[in-house]
Amino acid sequence: MVVKKKVAKKSVKKKIVKKKVTKKVVRKKAPVKKRVSRVSSHPKTKLIKKIPKRKYSSKMSLVLKNLFLFGVLFVLSLILYNATSVGMYEDLFFLLSMIFGFIEIAFLISLLVFVFLKYGQK
Repeated sequence: MVVKKKVAKKSVKKKIVKKKVTKKVVRKKAPVKKRVSRVSSHPKTKLIKKIPKRKYSSKMSLVLKNLFLFGVLFVLSLILYNATSVGMYEDLFFLLSMIFGFIEIAFLISLLVFVFLKYGQK
């Protein structure tokens, strides 16, 4: 007869390894103070800021220079538009004269605004 031996199983215990968990220190933010706006019983008058004379004159001179420059370019492109007979150049000079004319009008409007601001402050 064949005899079977029972092999005793060894109980295997699993070792549980605990890791050290470090807690992060969270700092609380300081409470934000709310700003309280107080309404005064006296109505405030609005102050109109005046443009300093130095800034005004430099801006005015810049506008005048650009107005003059684009005026000359506008007139030059109109003269070349009338003087040319080739279709491609006619279209080019017509387009340039339109662009320079619109830019000149924009500088003219800005010049008028500066003039009204100057006499409106007095």
